[in-house]
Amino acid sequence: MHYTPPEGETIIRQKLKEMESFIHAEDDIDPLIKMALIHYQFEAIHPFYDGNGRTGRILMVLYLKFSGLLELPALYLSRYIIQNKNAYYKSLRGVTEKENWENWILYMLDMVEKSAKSDRNRISQIVQLMNSMENEIRDVLPKIYSKDLLETIFRLPYTKRKFLADAGLGNLKTVGNYLSKLENEGFLKSEQVGKEKLYLNFRLMEILKN
Repeated sequence: MHYTPPEGETIIRQKLKEMESFIHAEDDIDPLIKMALIHYQFEAIHPFYDGNGRTGRILMVLYLKFSGLLELPALYLSRYIIQNKNAYYKSLRGVTEKENWENWILYMLDMVEKSAKSDRNRISQIVQLMNSMENEIRDVLPKIYSKDLLETIFRLPYTKRKFLADAGLGNLKTVGNYLSKLENEGFLKSEQVGKEKLYLNFRLMEILKN
């Protein structure tokens, strides 16, 4: 059986409206189970020519935030789906072809559980790295160390002079000297990207990549 998603703007808009009503409906469905139902609805509607998978995963995280299960929309679900792609599509087809909701819901619950545990471990590693780098920078470069500096170089896996200047750490020349000193002491690595020099927090990047 080959599934054909609905076609035509009118019917797609109507089905998306029905999905929105389901999202906001007051009911007794557990939010995690409802998230699984919503995701199936969205993927079955298939409203975009491209990007339905990415958008569907974003909607799951936003729904968990909306339902109060997440304080921030910061749960990375894509890794689990990518690593278990065959099971994902098999479970989707199981609902479409056999109305096998049980396998689909169990797959989605396992995804949330394992993703949450993995992300919690990653956050713990980042906190440990941030604490150790705080002590190292304070010991090696006490004249430039500040809490704001540390937080700025951990805001993203990379930083640049403008980020530090915008954080009120000094003018572009001053913060450029800060970044050079951090690189010289092995805390950052610089890369030239076009006309801009980026400073990579390579230890943070390794945690995020794994």
